[in-house]
Amino acid sequence: MFPNNVYDIEELSPDDRALYAQKYRKYLRRIAQAAIWTTYIYFTVRLFFTVMSPEQTWQRWLMLGVEGLFAHISLNHQRLSLAATTKPPHQTLRKRLRSNENLPRVDVLVTCCGEPVEIILDTVRAACGLDYPASRFRVRLLDDGASTDLHDAIAKLATKWTHLSYHTRGKQSGQSFAKAGNLNYALFSLQTEDPPEFCTVVDADSILMPEFLRATLPHLLEDPKAALLTTRQYFYNLPCGDPLSQSRAYFYTCENTELDLLGHALDAGSGAVFRRDAILDAGGYPTYSFSEDWQLSLILRGLGKRTMQVQEVLQFGLVPTSLAGHLKQRNRWHIGHSQQISVLLPSVNKAIPEHLRWDIALGGLSIMAGLVTYSIGFVALPFLLVSDGGFIPAGSALEVKIQLVLAIVHVASTWAYDWARSAHAGVPFAPFAHAENSWLSTAHLYAIARFHLFGSKPKGSFVTGSTANSSENATSISSFQKAYRDTLQSGALLNICLFIATVGAMLFAIWVAVTGDGTEIPKLLTTFAWPPLLHLCFLTIVHNWVPIAHLFNSPAYHPRDSRLLTTEKEISYPRAEIEEELSSETPLLGLCCSFIVPVVLLGALAGVLIS
Repeated sequence: MFPNNVYDIEELSPDDRALYAQKYRKYLRRIAQAAIWTTYIYFTVRLFFTVMSPEQTWQRWLMLGVEGLFAHISLNHQRLSLAATTKPPHQTLRKRLRSNENLPRVDVLVTCCGEPVEIILDTVRAACGLDYPASRFRVRLLDDGASTDLHDAIAKLATKWTHLSYHTRGKQSGQSFAKAGNLNYALFSLQTEDPPEFCTVVDADSILMPEFLRATLPHLLEDPKAALLTTRQYFYNLPCGDPLSQSRAYFYTCENTELDLLGHALDAGSGAVFRRDAILDAGGYPTYSFSEDWQLSLILRGLGKRTMQVQEVLQFGLVPTSLAGHLKQRNRWHIGHSQQISVLLPSVNKAIPEHLRWDIALGGLSIMAGLVTYSIGFVALPFLLVSDGGFIPAGSALEVKIQLVLAIVHVASTWAYDWARSAHAGVPFAPFAHAENSWLSTAHLYAIARFHLFGSKPKGSFVTGSTANSSENATSISSFQKAYRDTLQSGALLNICLFIATVGAMLFAIWVAVTGDGTEIPKLLTTFAWPPLLHLCFLTIVHNWVPIAHLFNSPAYHPRDSRLLTTEKEISYPRAEIEEELSSETPLLGLCCSFIVPVVLLGALAGVLIS
């Protein structure tokens, strides 16, 4: 037997992705630092020449403003990478809790509210079948749907797995995403007697792999300051190529990995493991926002607790199987972020310290500002392209060349940082994947305004990917109705208009330049070929093309039954080849830009030097 508070923990060798990431660590730090300073210098010079110019035009100020808004988003990512890469890297990303002695007690909390019974039961069976002594963990199904059929099904399973139990606080399906209340019911009511040391939260559609607890608990056991560990979410029904970026791979492998190095990883979904006492000290799950898991991470960070993330493949869930379902899910998340501002109200979560309230509220405002940035920028670019004014002050030739050279260096450093971040993650991404869902910005703002101003609250909690959810049930409507839903109802019509307007404006600007009277290279580079403008046009065209491509070639989502393999114990797990599929995709767009962007930037620089 092992002494008290000492556990048999084995450290495994880092996976190939982790080793690959460490190889590019110093390059990411240096490029991020260079990109930050280049941005500061570029905008200082641009602002100086713009203010000092005797001729003021709306085109120059609008161009400078749009550039600044997009640059601010990139700066936030660059600062995060710089801060994270100054910290020492983790020595190992994989650990295993061995032996069956002296193990901590754990409650696995499965939350549900009206989802299909067959999906919930797959989740419950996998949770009951974890490679962990049955005497040291319990599986509690928390049913806010108060389903009689589910109650009976769980009672039947409990005869086989005695550590399984069913609980409900009554029918809550009419409430607005009451998952936080469901979890608090378990923490403050069900666990008052014989409480566990740790808890795991599992969504109704998430299948835990057998080694889940043995792979996650060691990280918390070895670090007493760690309050919560979140695991990356993987999905077994992703369509080929993940055209809607539903896997959120960039968030997990880039942003949250860097936050993990700082001890501030964000819990953004199912599969979190937390130290129960730490959550009780924080007041339980916050109820002021739909994104209760994200908000809990912010509160724990503000209280000085460490939050962590592991990248291992430890769970598989489902993604929405329609554009409407995808939009509904993302709208809910962003409404949750907008609700962060409500923590400033005296009546909301009084246990949160005042200084932390401001941090949370400002974080929510920052996310909303990002939505406004994309919405304004995408709309402004076509107007700038068809205007007949230059985008920088046309002073002396030297002043123009200084601004052009700095603009080229600024854009080049921004692209270099994006490539370095992808290399550091060990995952190939399309350029500027942090903006992968920017085409939904206006739809999110509309949903937020409708929610707060008109009280149109999203109801229910149907699991994503299920045809029981009306927004997922594409088989019951005609192709015309589906196209209508995916254009007008989802807001994709705006994206179609922006795409056409941007491409049309670029062609118009090129036609004007070609048919002009021997236009000189410097004039071209300060109008439609202004490097930052080309960069922003690229972002606008690429990201607004996503819903258009979806209309012409809707992705094929894999049926659940074809992706699951049932064991002799009647537990269904995703097939082994799914993990290989998740890591085999290389975005064609990223490969093309690896050649096109350097050529364009070098061409622009050559034009400046020879003019």
